[in-house]
Amino acid sequence: MRVETTGEITPGFFVTGHPGVPVYLLDGPQPALFDAGFTALSPLYLRDIRTILGNRAPAILFLTHSHFDHIGAVGFFKEVWPDLRVAASARVQAVLQRPNALNLIRKLNAGAARALKTWGVDGYTEEPFRPFEIDVILSPGDSMPLAGGLTVECLETPGHTWDFFSYWIPEKKILIASEAVGVADQSGYIVSEFLVDFDAYRESLARLALMPVSTLCPGHKAVMTGPDCAAHMNSSLDHADRYAAMVGKILLAEDGDIERTVARVKSIEYDSKPLPKQPEPAYLLNTQARVKTLWSRMIRNGEAAPLSRAEAPKGC
Repeated sequence: MRVETTGEITPGFFVTGHPGVPVYLLDGPQPALFDAGFTALSPLYLRDIRTILGNRAPAILFLTHSHFDHIGAVGFFKEVWPDLRVAASARVQAVLQRPNALNLIRKLNAGAARALKTWGVDGYTEEPFRPFEIDVILSPGDSMPLAGGLTVECLETPGHTWDFFSYWIPEKKILIASEAVGVADQSGYIVSEFLVDFDAYRESLARLALMPVSTLCPGHKAVMTGPDCAAHMNSSLDHADRYAAMVGKILLAEDGDIERTVARVKSIEYDSKPLPKQPEPAYLLNTQARVKTLWSRMIRNGEAAPLSRAEAPKGC
């Protein structure tokens, strides 16, 4: 089943805030959060989490990666729950120590607040992103026990970013994989989310597709349950291969011009999509990264020739 709402998905596991940009909550003696969405949606996340937990506080927040739409509300959470521990990879911590990265995160979160108006969302804030510290550095293969007999296993799944971890809760067969498994829109089209390495992304996705998942949590829009978990991941592999082939043809037709290729890809997979959808500035940044990643891969594989400086398209 594909679930496109907030609320309880499976006993003790919830989508909070907004299904397009969710924060996941695992309830128990030590409640755990997964990702922190848009800064602007902080009031909605807080409202839902408090409704579920009452006077209890979440104990730990696991971050999949450092993108603006997965860490936006962390600072607000820390103000409300000062003892909340934030856990992520060492590479996430390194990103958050770069001033230019923090400036981009602030800028994109401000843009997301403007985008929520077009989505028809009420109750959001226009407060700026608030920086925060990582309290727990996670390593690949770490297994973190939670009170109540639950475990969170840390799976290194690069490809979307290099700092990316997915989280597996084996006792409930819940996989929080975010963009590592692509993002499906309402039509069933799955956006392939390799920003740094197509082959690493595909290898990570293929490994996750072999797991006995009962609840699959992508980064945006919907949660899959039952047989739809494996179906989504297998379809995501197929979409990734088709996307790479499509973009490769456009790149060759455009003589490796990144900007013209991005414009053509945008017209195919973004312009006609209904709201809610990824804010356009973030989409363009991501698509430029995907196109550049594929062009570099084509050159490495001998499928395209690198351009000389004189031939290189403007902006590359």
